[in-house]
Amino acid sequence: MTARPHDLAGRTLAGAGWLIASRLGTRSIDFVGLLLLANLLLPTDFGMVAVALTLVQIVEAIFEIPITQVLVRSEAITPDLLDTAFTIGLLRGGTLTLALAALAWPFAIVFHDPRLVPLIGFLSLAPAMRGLTSPAMAHYARAIDFRRDLLIEVIGKAVALGCSVPLAIATRSYWALATATVAGPVAMMAVSYWFAPYHPRWSLARWGVFSHFVGWMTASQTIGALNWQIDRLLLARFVGKAELGSFSLAGDLAAIPDQAMIKPTARPLLGAFAALQGDAGRLSRAYARSVGMMLTAGLPIALGLSLLAEPVVRLALGPKWQACWPMLQWLALPLIPAMITAPLGSLAMSTGRTETIMHRNVVELVLKIPLIFAGAYYYGTFGLIAGRLTSAVLVLVFCTWLVTRLTRLTIVEQLLGLWRPLGAGGAMVLALFALRPLLHGLHGIQLGIGLAGCGGTAVACYLATLFGLWLAYGRPPGVETMIVDLLDHLRNRFRRFTGSHPAR
Repeated sequence: MTARPHDLAGRTLAGAGWLIASRLGTRSIDFVGLLLLANLLLPTDFGMVAVALTLVQIVEAIFEIPITQVLVRSEAITPDLLDTAFTIGLLRGGTLTLALAALAWPFAIVFHDPRLVPLIGFLSLAPAMRGLTSPAMAHYARAIDFRRDLLIEVIGKAVALGCSVPLAIATRSYWALATATVAGPVAMMAVSYWFAPYHPRWSLARWGVFSHFVGWMTASQTIGALNWQIDRLLLARFVGKAELGSFSLAGDLAAIPDQAMIKPTARPLLGAFAALQGDAGRLSRAYARSVGMMLTAGLPIALGLSLLAEPVVRLALGPKWQACWPMLQWLALPLIPAMITAPLGSLAMSTGRTETIMHRNVVELVLKIPLIFAGAYYYGTFGLIAGRLTSAVLVLVFCTWLVTRLTRLTIVEQLLGLWRPLGAGGAMVLALFALRPLLHGLHGIQLGIGLAGCGGTAVACYLATLFGLWLAYGRPPGVETMIVDLLDHLRNRFRRFTGSHPAR
């Protein structure tokens, strides 16, 4: 039976809310850990781990199989389907570990650093553990219920923090960063079986259900990983590990909106879009609303990171990381086109058009490699960042065309739906330019208070402009409507709880 629109929208919003809360919690722990490790270690340590992780993450993507997504799309999650999912994850983890062991030495030779061999071998445990998460967690994903994900991720990040910081204090070595990378997935894998009990059994009886997705998805994820890591691979050939470490840390900070707010919505959107198969009109409207939600929520964070990069780095990381803030200022900007295109992957998966993801990733790679190579060759790190931003804008244009093939939305309709958050973003930029000079010369607690006041005022300008435009144009359906409905719902619940609502 097809879910009613309001029920489906409510479940999707609630599911996204839990995942975003989870990611905000885990990103907060990550941020604290990043600050502590950045003050205990050197940029060269971050550069060392960044080089090793490029290989690990590319190989992880090559062997990636969308196990949870396949389970969510299935008519019923049966025991034999779970057994097959677990077996695939186990085989994938073993193959991935062996592949990285074989590639570690040649990779170390290319980058002239034998320390990469044991480091890559240790880091390979992280993706192997991620693949062994309880497949029974798919029951909750199918129901668009992600409350347990919040606890699992928070526990994993807390364990990573508890293991890495003491090691960094004791050794002042890059092995503390590697330990954080591995300890989190190990803890999350273990805890997942407590929340979603499952007795592992060896079986490939339902391999056919997964095999349809292996070809396109494996290829597209491999290319997607190259898109994600190619800038670090290229930059490692042109600059030293200290500058690469600054670039890596700036990239991690700039990725906070993506990791905390964009990626968590993919799973509930997949369930919501899958429930609307066969109704092209509702699916088109749902996609447009999801894009508006992404941009509305993520845009102020990206703009704030970009325009307040210097005082943020000065306050949080100290003088040895001052080379990081100009990179952060520009690395935050490519996230804005990424917010607009983020729901495309869920749309393609829900409609069974997984080749669309492949086409998108191939075009991005073809555009990105020459742009960032030329930028890095002639202008170093900032030339590479310029190439990355240019390719992100060009990919956005291509993705809007892809959406027209999957929905009834024209390119003009897609872009017109974004004008209110973009207009509000313009107001926020003006506010930040006006307030930012007030932070010059501040340090310590004064700088922290000034940053909070500056950022809070800018966000208030963003929200005031957003809702002002919405009211001025007759309250059209959109993210603002969902926010108002949610606030009304919370207010009514509070009134019922306090007994202040009028008696019937």
